[in-house]
Formats: sequence, C-alpha cells, structure tokens
Amino acid sequence: MARRSERAPLGWDLLLGLVLAAMVCSLFWWVFSNLDTAWGWSRAWDFRQSLWRGWVVTLELSAGALAGSCVVAGLLVAGQRTRYRSLAWFSRAFVELVRGMPLLTLVLIGYYVVFAQSQVAAVLDRFGVGSKLWTGAALLSVFTGAYLSEILRGGLESIPQGQIDSARAVGFDRFQVFRWVVMPQALRRVLPALAGQFVSLVKDSSLLSVIGVQEFTAQARAFNSATYGGIEAFLPLAAGYLLLTLPLAGVAHAMERHFRYQM
Repeated sequence: MARRSERAPLGWDLLLGLVLAAMVCSLFWWVFSNLDTAWGWSRAWDFRQSLWRGWVVTLELSAGALAGSCVVAGLLVAGQRTRYRSLAWFSRAFVELVRGMPLLTLVLIGYYVVFAQSQVAAVLDRFGVGSKLWTGAALLSVFTGAYLSEILRGGLESIPQGQIDSARAVGFDRFQVFRWVVMPQALRRVLPALAGQFVSLVKDSSLLSVIGVQEFTAQARAFNSATYGGIEAFLPLAAGYLLLTLPLAGVAHAMERHFRYQM
C-alpha cells in the first residue's frame, strides 16, 4: 500500500491555508456585493415553518430511500452472482434498464403509469403506503439501488480468487470467507463510490417535486414564487442540503480510516 507524501512544514501550510481562505472570501464578497437585488431576510423568517417542513420531508425521504436502495442493491448483486442463469440475466437486464434511464423519466413513468393509473396505488393505500412520499422513496430506491449494485459487484469481484481459496483451505466456510476475507476488503475499496452515490441520492430527491412531493426544493420554490425572494430562498436551500450530505461524507471518511487501520 502506497504511503502518503510527507507533510509540508507547518508555516507554509498555514500560509497556503490563509491564501486560499482569502481567495474564497474575496470571491464571495465580489459576487454578493454586485447583486442588484435588496436582501429581505425577514421574508425567509416568515416562511421558516414551510422550509423546515420541506427539510424534514427531504430527510425522511433520503433516509427511507437510502435503506431501500441498500436492500435493492443486495438483491440485485445476489441475483447477478447466482448460479441460475435466468435470474442472473433478469437482474443484469434490470440494472442496465434502470441505469440507462434518467431519474426524471423513471419517476414520471413509475408514478403516473405504474402507481397512479393502475390498481397498484389502490392496493398500497390499503396498507397506508400509497402516498406520494412512499412512492417517491420507492422509485428513488430502485434507481439508486441499481447503481449501488454495480459498485458492490465490482468491489466483490475485485478480490483475488487466491485469497478465497486460501481461506477455504484453512477451514473457513462460505459465510466466514465472505465475512472475514471478502467483505472487509471489498467495502474498503468501494467506500468512496458508495459515499458519492448516497450524497447523489440526497440531491436527487429534489426531482420528486415533479410528482407533488413537498420536499425541501419544492418549498424553496414556493417561497420564491410567493415572496419573489431569490438569494433568501436559495442560500437556506444550499445550507440545508449541506447539513444532510456533509455528515454522510464524514461517516464515509471515518469508515475509510477504520478499515485502513485494520488492513
């Protein structure tokens, strides 16, 4: 495993950090000082309840879709690695079909054709899961799960067969080989891609506003339309998404360090 390059001297490191911070602050000052609109943050404060409800909906939607996408990805990976060729072909075709379709197209077809215009919606309503929020979470889970399955499949297949054979030779069964040999190495290799996909899932949830899900972006647009506010709507929108995506990236980096120390 290649080692990182040696750290730069602390003085030069601090100087470079100050220069970069000055450049960023200067850029923001130049951009915001040249805006022609007058800021009215009181309008955003009056609309805070709606923005908060939209942020909570996005949080619930992202959490549900994240869990659902992991389930979908696990099923697709198992389907592609099974010894039954018909199931493997079906899983592979499903992955390629979903990955070859834009998320917006999948959402529109999935909601207006599969759910809203069929008996599927009526059946789901009987179980209390026929709302647009549940439908959007399911469609987002399918879309993200297809991408996650390819990431996971690539990580699993990157483990040399020799390591698996060596583990079987010393008495490990199939589960132990997967638990102690394959999975730790595969997860360490795919963590950056997984983190990026989970962050994309949070941001992609904004597209569900096209089917009427009142998530964070939809509430920001409503605030913009009602008050003609511009920057007052979009800055809280950016900050709200960062509050959701930065912790995901932080957890991924922490897991990378954990697996790096264990290897």
